[in-house]
Amino acid sequence: MSSEITQLLSAAGGAQAPFMGKHVHKLDPKKRLTVPSGWRTLMGEGGVFLMPGINRACLTLMSAPVMTQFMQKLQGLMLSNPEEMELMLTLASESDHLNFDVQGRIRVKDEHLAYAGLSGEVILASAFNRIELWSPENWEARKPQSPGLAGAAKALGI
Repeated sequence: MSSEITQLLSAAGGAQAPFMGKHVHKLDPKKRLTVPSGWRTLMGEGGVFLMPGINRACLTLMSAPVMTQFMQKLQGLMLSNPEEMELMLTLASESDHLNFDVQGRIRVKDEHLAYAGLSGEVILASAFNRIELWSPENWEARKPQSPGLAGAAKALGI
């Protein structure tokens, strides 16, 4: 990890180092996917949490600390609100906890692969606090709907 990232993490109270970059890997014949070793290191011990993309034809991988933060946000949802209850039920029932094998692979369930249209090549795209798994077709299809770097920066007030 670079000294700049280490300094940023210290200033941020020890938050998880960001995932950066993009990799293309293939599912092996047993439908296992290799996660790059540097990203596995950032994930830490305890495996990885997988969720379907929300309004996106992809899958999301999160480390345990990021999943904990996500769960804390969900705890604020109201049990009396049917939409919020449906969100929690759907996310929890459609998510999974995966462990890396000794070669750094995860086995993604068939229904998750089908949801994201993953069959051969898989684009592993970093999203700072998570990794998104995309089929090449879905990755390209999302680009016209993306606000681009300038649009995203403007929306964030950067």
